[in-house]
Amino acid sequence: MVSDMEKLVDGLAQLNRNAVLESAEALSRAGMPSEDIFSLLHRGMEHVNNSCAAGEYFISDLIMANNIYRDAVDKITQMDSTAVADYFGKVLLGTVAGDIHDLGKNLISIILHNSGFEVVDLGSSISPERFCSAVMTHAPHLLVLSGSISGSEIMMARTIEAIEDAGIRSCVRIILGGNCIDEHQALLIGADGYSRDVLDCVRLCRRFVQEGAE
Repeated sequence: MVSDMEKLVDGLAQLNRNAVLESAEALSRAGMPSEDIFSLLHRGMEHVNNSCAAGEYFISDLIMANNIYRDAVDKITQMDSTAVADYFGKVLLGTVAGDIHDLGKNLISIILHNSGFEVVDLGSSISPERFCSAVMTHAPHLLVLSGSISGSEIMMARTIEAIEDAGIRSCVRIILGGNCIDEHQALLIGADGYSRDVLDCVRLCRRFVQEGAE
């Protein structure tokens, strides 16, 4: 018999919204931690991305998969009433100036909130000056900069430079993520870390906050 875990992964890979939501709900009711369910969703998205790369799926299919992913995360977040009981830290995040892609950022926001973080989401196409001002206003533990298009890495570098010029760089750990950049580039332009995907971002945020508390 196919398990709910397999149903969830295969359901997302096949763009079957009902199968994904039903399996996610069943796993949550059975006591599986939310982060483990999110990991299964990520595996399903990897299948979708592979299908896109092979020419079997197209942009419309990717958008559908992303919407199913988001709906499943929302459902698990609503069901898991204990997930945000303990405060873990504050995260400021946004997509850099000139880039309006925000799906990945939105998923990160939901999962971070579900993992006990206070999240301040500035939205998309945020200027370096606005990021800098928000860091001073909200005093977050972490700043997550997202970017998906070519040129967004330049705006990430300018945002870090603006924060350095304001004299507040030592007050916040900075994480970069998105298709526009890799780990080597992220560290080269002055970030503290690089996130490969949504779950990696959550793990990195937790690690940095724990390190700061030691």
